[in-house]
Amino acid sequence: MTPALIAIAVQVIVSALLIAWTRIKVRRFLGSEDEIDKIRREIGALIVELDASADRNVTVLEDRLTALKELLVEADRRISLLGQERARPRADGAGYDRLGRPAEPSRAAPAVAYGSGEELPPVPGVSVPAAQVSSAPASPGSSRAAPVPAAPAAPAEPGAGSAAYTEAPRSREPDVPFIRFSEKPVSIEEPFVDKVISLSRRGFSSDIIAARLGATMAEVDIVLSMENERDGRTEEH
Repeated sequence: MTPALIAIAVQVIVSALLIAWTRIKVRRFLGSEDEIDKIRREIGALIVELDASADRNVTVLEDRLTALKELLVEADRRISLLGQERARPRADGAGYDRLGRPAEPSRAAPAVAYGSGEELPPVPGVSVPAAQVSSAPASPGSSRAAPVPAAPAAPAEPGAGSAAYTEAPRSREPDVPFIRFSEKPVSIEEPFVDKVISLSRRGFSSDIIAARLGATMAEVDIVLSMENERDGRTEEH
């Protein structure tokens, strides 16, 4: 019995010494100034990194807002120019038919006085046959030209080269712009936000999305965080 008691007593003493030594080491480790300084430095580095990330995100947002404002100004300028072009009357006055071809201008033949070689101003809607004008005799004693009789315009007969008739002025059709539809459909580029959300839902990480879209990880993280906040608000409501 005596050796067993001695062994138990020795084991108790050794265990007590180990416990005391362990507690001393732990207290020294936790109370060391070097470890506290190290933890403080790590926390300061994290704060600096967070500040830099926030500044970078703010800069990206400001750049996006500036680009958006420039696009809005350019769109307003183009809209105003388009309104001015529509309100401005056509200077040349050229008419176009429904197929987009320029309309033929109306022609009127000059009226020739009987019995003299003088030309009279043309009468709109009146055409005079050339044979009748050339066959009319000139009176030797008359100094004034006889007035041209008003005759209705008649269409020219096919195959008759001697009788030249002029066409009556046609009524001008209203100007109709010629519209041509494109054979190829217009490609609409998907917005950056939709691309990021689509790739994220397909399981891609932020760095892969940024590499595929040619953007920075900060932009991708901003889009994903805004989408997560929007989903959270939707679930709450």
